[in-house]
Amino acid sequence: MNFHKIVELEKYLDVAHHIPGRIRVKFSPLILTRPAALAAMKEHSEMPDAIKDARVNMSARSVVIEYDPDDIRPELIEELIQGTDKEKKAQIISDLYGKLMKNAS
Repeated sequence: MNFHKIVELEKYLDVAHHIPGRIRVKFSPLILTRPAALAAMKEHSEMPDAIKDARVNMSARSVVIEYDPDDIRPELIEELIQGTDKEKKAQIISDLYGKLMKNAS
């Protein structure tokens, strides 16, 4: 999942269920009108190490993201998906990808 695109998708996403380490996000059928957005949800090439898995279920219109709650505080992942403050989202993404780059070296 390309988390940089999450900021652009907020109006299509809604948290359906969340426990620390696993969040299920429902997406609006309107997202199907934006093929690039849907492709971004399916992209797995540059996920931060704290993200263990992200699976898209088209028939359920949902994505399940499994993450390490020790590396990402649960309230931050929820803010990233449902929050409205774009600057805060940008900072969360920067922090996540900063960890990715540090762990890759």
